[in-house]
Amino acid sequence: MSDDRIKILHVIDSLAVGGMERVVIDVVNGLDRDLFDQLVCTISRPGECADMLRARLIDLGKGDGADYLIPLKLARVIGEHRPDIIHSQSLSGIDAALALTLAGGSRLVQSEHGRSFPHIATEPLRRRLARRFVYHRADAVFAVTAELRDHYCRLTGLPRERMSVIPNGIDPRRIDPADGREVRSELGIPGDAFVIGTVARLDRTKDTMTLLNAFRLLAGDDRMRLLIVGDGEERTALEQAAAGIPVIFTGMRMDAPRMLSAMDIFALPSLSEAMPITVLEAMCASLPVVATTVGALHEMVVEGVTGYLVPVRSPDAIAGKLGLIAQSSDRGREMGRAGRERALREFTLDAMLGRYRDLYLQMMK
Repeated sequence: MSDDRIKILHVIDSLAVGGMERVVIDVVNGLDRDLFDQLVCTISRPGECADMLRARLIDLGKGDGADYLIPLKLARVIGEHRPDIIHSQSLSGIDAALALTLAGGSRLVQSEHGRSFPHIATEPLRRRLARRFVYHRADAVFAVTAELRDHYCRLTGLPRERMSVIPNGIDPRRIDPADGREVRSELGIPGDAFVIGTVARLDRTKDTMTLLNAFRLLAGDDRMRLLIVGDGEERTALEQAAAGIPVIFTGMRMDAPRMLSAMDIFALPSLSEAMPITVLEAMCASLPVVATTVGALHEMVVEGVTGYLVPVRSPDAIAGKLGLIAQSSDRGREMGRAGRERALREFTLDAMLGRYRDLYLQMMK
């Protein structure tokens, strides 16, 4: 490989299970190695998905506590590896911008991938000022959706034209063509059951409790099952609330796309989203989608064609749309086919990688 490759240092809190983390892994693994030499630096811990990374990884080992020396430690990494470009993700941008101020010599890209409870509508002044510092220090800033761009521009006063948009994309080959009957058998789900499923972190932002309450309204039908794939702080409360109704909790699964083969509908009741990878994967798996009207979901789910959109915290609305699809298997299959066609046309990994490549090359001119 040529020694004049563009050196990129990606900075992220960890490579845990999540959409932002999946994008970083896809970019590092997917970009042309003859053009780019890439390295990942995790701040808190490597994370469960670190083994998927086909590149070097440096972990600063902050853990869950505070470490005010992180910018200095990151500056040492920058000084040792001398990247041409540092690409920081979400809040890791604060440490990256401070480290770059100390170390110098690199260009900075900052990307925004979403927002979480309780900072969905706004943020404390201190955090807004920190973001503003990062944005003005960065050579390029982008968000994964137009809605997210507009949100952070409003919060920080950054001119809208300074923040671009690079949508997420997925590789349809990642969706395991598993035999749904086999997966259902593994999970103890009857072959003739009608399965409503979700894949998500079990936290307050994803609001899986609303989906559980919606499913309770449908659970009088003996065919109905709810499959919840994921783990998190809300799991215990969800398991307690699910007592007496047919809900299957798988915990965190590294083969989450394979779990989609056991589902008839994919549901996502989130209070906030950007461009969720899980919904793109569900669409690629030919599943109709019922999701809340947040983030870019209105750009992904075509109402009445690939699924339905509902208000947040509305179990009645979710139950109504889930029931509508469940009443007609033909309707569900037609929506699923339309969703897959849309995902393959509009949200591919190749298109996303092309946009990242063009951004990095443009920055080196």
